[in-house]
Amino acid sequence: MLDPTRSLRTLVSVPVSLFASGVAALLLIGIAPFADAQQIYKTVDEDGNVVYTDRKPSDDAEPIPLPELTVVDPVDIGDPSAARNTESPEFEPFEFSIVSPLADEIIVNTAYRLDVELEIDSELPNGAEIVYRVDGEEKLVSRETSVTLEGIERGPHEVSAEIRLRDGRVIGVAEPVGFFMRQHSALYNRPG
Repeated sequence: MLDPTRSLRTLVSVPVSLFASGVAALLLIGIAPFADAQQIYKTVDEDGNVVYTDRKPSDDAEPIPLPELTVVDPVDIGDPSAARNTESPEFEPFEFSIVSPLADEIIVNTAYRLDVELEIDSELPNGAEIVYRVDGEEKLVSRETSVTLEGIERGPHEVSAEIRLRDGRVIGVAEPVGFFMRQHSALYNRPG
């Protein structure tokens, strides 16, 4: 007859010893590739392609020498949050105006181009751009105070400009100017 306590001890001891053997085997399998990974082999296949591998392709293969890695010690920069300036610089609102076209000016025969000129008393800050709009639609972004806008059709329009920083903040807006764009017609207003 079987001794129930002996059978239980045998069943428990077998899995524990198998578990310990399995862990040891896994450790050896996990470490083995790293022990050989320091050697790199260069071979040329039958098509003439150069192949680099960390597995020895043949018994007579020789490893190639690799340059030693450059290791740099970290530099203590102090508090990283202090190095970052999270606040954007403040700017006084820019005062500027549109001097051309004039208010209610009638512009004739310009091949659908509009010359716009601004008057700005001070220099634009670094990273600031002037956004030119016609009827609210952005037409051009530039740092120039005198520009030509293309594609302005016949009829009444309004030109406006604003000074915008890279982060999207607007630091100045010019008073919009209304004007009329007219073109010569084949039927009327023929040039003399």
